[in-house]
Amino acid sequence: MAGVRAFLLPALSVLFAALGVFDLSAPGVAVNEWALFGGLAGLSILEIVLDKIRAIERVFNWIMVPIRAASGALLFGLASGVAADAVPWLVAGGIVAGVVAVLKVLLRPPARDASSGVSTSFLSLIEDAVALVGGILALFVPLLPVLLVAFLLFFYARIRKRRGRKFGGLRILGD
Repeated sequence: MAGVRAFLLPALSVLFAALGVFDLSAPGVAVNEWALFGGLAGLSILEIVLDKIRAIERVFNWIMVPIRAASGALLFGLASGVAADAVPWLVAGGIVAGVVAVLKVLLRPPARDASSGVSTSFLSLIEDAVALVGGILALFVPLLPVLLVAFLLFFYARIRKRRGRKFGGLRILGD
């Protein structure tokens, strides 16, 4: 889920930790969870707003790929516990979130191709919903959000195929 929205899942994790649902505290680290949640929530809102601006959304999403990969690595590392054996989990989290972020950028139709009836703002809203619902589900049922991300990527591929078919020649020639 961190490959879709970089700051939303960490914000949800810190929120649930502040509410006492989870314990994310590391030994020797004192962090005000509410202040951290406020900062992450602000960054999350900024990311959501910037993703809806047509002129910069493509470049913005490419810039966010390494940040989303780092967010996934951090979340995998926290889930495995802060220890010496967390390094493979950090690498795995970075790879998974990075692949999802790159696929999101590659499969998401460009803003200039809003002709199939699906605007990029609507797609961004779908991403927000998938990230929020998937983020909450990920904290309680860890593998279920994989289905949501797969649905989102399939949705993008389907829209891209539909747009290509609309302007790529006669429909009678096939897909």
